[in-house]
Amino acid sequence: LEYPHKYGPQGGCADHSVFERMQKYQMTGIEEPITEKPFEEPKNDGPQLLRKKRATQAEKNTCQLYIQTDHLFYKHYGTREAVIAQISSHVKAIDTIYQSTDFSGIRNISFMVKRIRINTTVDERDSSNPFRFPNIGVEKFLELNSEQNHDDYCLAYVFTDRDFDDGVLGLAWVGAPSGSSGGICEKSKLYSDGKKKSLNTGIITVQNYGSHVPPKVSHITFAHEVGHNFGSPHDSGMECTPGESKNLGQKENGNYIMYARATSGDKLNNNKFSICSIRNISQVLEKKRNNCFVESGQPICGNGLVEQGEQCDCGYSDQCKDECCYDANQPEDKKCKLKPGKYCSPSQGPCCTAQCNFKLRTDKCRNDSDCAKEGMCNGVSALCPASDPKPNFTDCNRNTQVCINGQCAGSICEKHGLEECTCASSDGKDDRELCHVCCMRKMDPATCASTGSNQWERHFGRKTITLQPGSPCNDFKGYCDVFMRCRLVDADGPLARLKKAIFNPELYENIAEWIVAYWWAVLLMGIALIMLMAGFIKICSVHTPSSNPKLPPHKPLPGTLKRRRPPQTTQPPQRQRPRESYQMGHMRR
Repeated sequence: LEYPHKYGPQGGCADHSVFERMQKYQMTGIEEPITEKPFEEPKNDGPQLLRKKRATQAEKNTCQLYIQTDHLFYKHYGTREAVIAQISSHVKAIDTIYQSTDFSGIRNISFMVKRIRINTTVDERDSSNPFRFPNIGVEKFLELNSEQNHDDYCLAYVFTDRDFDDGVLGLAWVGAPSGSSGGICEKSKLYSDGKKKSLNTGIITVQNYGSHVPPKVSHITFAHEVGHNFGSPHDSGMECTPGESKNLGQKENGNYIMYARATSGDKLNNNKFSICSIRNISQVLEKKRNNCFVESGQPICGNGLVEQGEQCDCGYSDQCKDECCYDANQPEDKKCKLKPGKYCSPSQGPCCTAQCNFKLRTDKCRNDSDCAKEGMCNGVSALCPASDPKPNFTDCNRNTQVCINGQCAGSICEKHGLEECTCASSDGKDDRELCHVCCMRKMDPATCASTGSNQWERHFGRKTITLQPGSPCNDFKGYCDVFMRCRLVDADGPLARLKKAIFNPELYENIAEWIVAYWWAVLLMGIALIMLMAGFIKICSVHTPSSNPKLPPHKPLPGTLKRRRPPQTTQPPQRQRPRESYQMGHMRR
């Protein structure tokens, strides 16, 4: 649940205390008895048997996904087509990462969207929508996804646009080869809280500290959370965390996908799995992939994505609002095909109108961004053509980065022939600089200084450029909060820290040393405690009723605690004037 990139304190994951709670819950699954179906003889003869044998030999290497988006995700992107484009880009990104990884001989692991559900702003008022409430914590959000039955899918994810606490960008159940529930291919079952849940789930958000993360950050977050589902915990040990190495050569390559804390996201290793992750994932794939993985290359009509062999795809009948395309519930010869006389379908891209015609060349299909000009339709295709890039070294991301080939991927330092570095805390150094953009001369870490320093005055005019909230700071030991203070990362949560504080052996050693040094103070405290307890017992015994007739009756508590007034001497009444008596009575009223 913790993920490596520069927008999260823990790489977009929750702290270890959350992991511990989730792992304990995964152990409480109740296995239901399996009902064996009676064996049926095949109705056909030899040729069918040959076909069956061939099918079982085909490699199952595709994980089918169910992707839901909530109304906040839809509100951010604005249209159904834009939401589908985001889902498609996320799935393609993790598909590239996993297909290029050899999991101990298991190769070409791929992903395919089986079904999509898009909750629009209208669904915000639907009482049957579990994600309708705006203030849902990350653990509860994952639980709401898990309470649905996802037996038909390898994994089920919900995409949202929520700013979760502590910079968390994703959360997912960790898979295991055996012994606990959760991860890929997991079926719905009953747990100790009396609820049936599917733990083949995860969630992703695209917002962090009030800002929306770049696509590459969100893509790696998705790959990281799916890595948990596939059975990988966080990387640990020097072999799998080279970014923590003192060797500058290893450190320069950065950490891997499953690193537990913040990383920059643009290092060589940031898009790769470590050998530790590969070992763990390989064991889970070996045990579980035959339970739900399918053969690759087969398009799925109804998933909302136009794939090879399909003319269009508007989903199933309960989702399709398209007048141009046959939905997935139609007969085989019609589904996912254009209706007669229709030129295009909005499911093909944003350059098709609801009336099934191509948009004009003057119609805009993509807004301009920091690094790319606006996209315009070409009049002959439903797809939005690629936008022309803005010039390299154009400022982007609030002037903290520059454009490189149409992507906001370079540092503002590169614009001035420098390299970006991380300002680390040291004696005599201002800690406020930890959340500044810092630059250094190429291959010279000793020159690392803030953009607001005198050293780089001729480049930046002593103008301080600050990092975005959630960026790593102090040599990746912490992250910047919204007040531009570097908060050190503590992978343990408050409960774990309290547990360590209570059961820390050093605590008891310090207490023992103090008792030896100040034995007289301990003795006085003991005597005072004994006297206090004796007085308390005496008071209680006087007021406690007894069935023994020889003992005096108990005293009522109010009578004992009632304040006794000293006896007053009687004095003859003095005569007062009527006016004074009237005034006093008036005051009492």
